[in-house]
Amino acid sequence: MLLEPKALENIIVGLLVENSFKWYISPKDLWFLDRKKQEDAFIKKFKELGLKNIGNNIEEDDERKGIAVLDEHSFIEFVPRINKYSVSTDELRESLKLNLLTKSKEDTFYTFIPSLYINLDKRELYSLYPEPASYEDFVPNNWIGVYEDFLSMIDSKEKYWYDENGIDILCFEKNGGKR
Repeated sequence: MLLEPKALENIIVGLLVENSFKWYISPKDLWFLDRKKQEDAFIKKFKELGLKNIGNNIEEDDERKGIAVLDEHSFIEFVPRINKYSVSTDELRESLKLNLLTKSKEDTFYTFIPSLYINLDKRELYSLYPEPASYEDFVPNNWIGVYEDFLSMIDSKEKYWYDENGIDILCFEKNGGKR
């Protein structure tokens, strides 16, 4: 595991591509799918505040370099770039259990709840990200982006928040992804 989950910084993302599911823990800024829409919203907000000459404040990460819009076409180029952030369900489960030994259940809940579920096959993005960074607002034009509990959409074998006895360790699903 290259990065540890860190609330509001390194997020957990589930990605379904050609019926193959993977978890990633990566910097949160990688996942604004349409950076042009994000930049336009940023500029509009600054203009509304009466500010001028703001320039482009959207950082371009190495993994996103040259990919302004992540969609069903550009993901082919993007996925190999983010392989280093891939993490298995078992690794996440063990990390979650260790975290519960050293941190409060509430802190662990916010650190380990998955932030995004991206179904590339259906061109859908679901967000549970708790801050005003609205990933669902910055999806490609032919995509669906919603802020909605997606935990039940994840296949049971990928649910790292369930222990080996099938118990929801943090009660994610009982709370609809909310604490």
